[in-house]
Amino acid sequence: MEKVAVYASFKNQNSKSIEFTLKQLANWCLMKNYDYTFYFDKIKNRLDNLNNRKELNNLKEDIANKEYSKIVIKDITQLSRNTFYNVEFIKFLNDNNCQIECMDGLDLTLY
Repeated sequence: MEKVAVYASFKNQNSKSIEFTLKQLANWCLMKNYDYTFYFDKIKNRLDNLNNRKELNNLKEDIANKEYSKIVIKDITQLSRNTFYNVEFIKFLNDNNCQIECMDGLDLTLY
């Protein structure tokens, strides 16, 4: 069983919507036979700098400490709508030998 981190961010969503998304992510991980840990932030703006997110920063620290070699996200907007921030985060993952898997199937090597 592969150990992975799951990251999600929520902007102005009610608890039922948050619960639904977390359940989707959990089901994905169960289907893939992953041992998973959730990290999620409630945010005000998807264009904000990624460094302002507490749980994402905790995840980055854990990745740097080699606790995970893969993270799972629902889609790229869970990180940011700012391509620059997404590219920087993907570079951080590459520098730390950590893969990223999108539930929507997006090939992030395009970034």
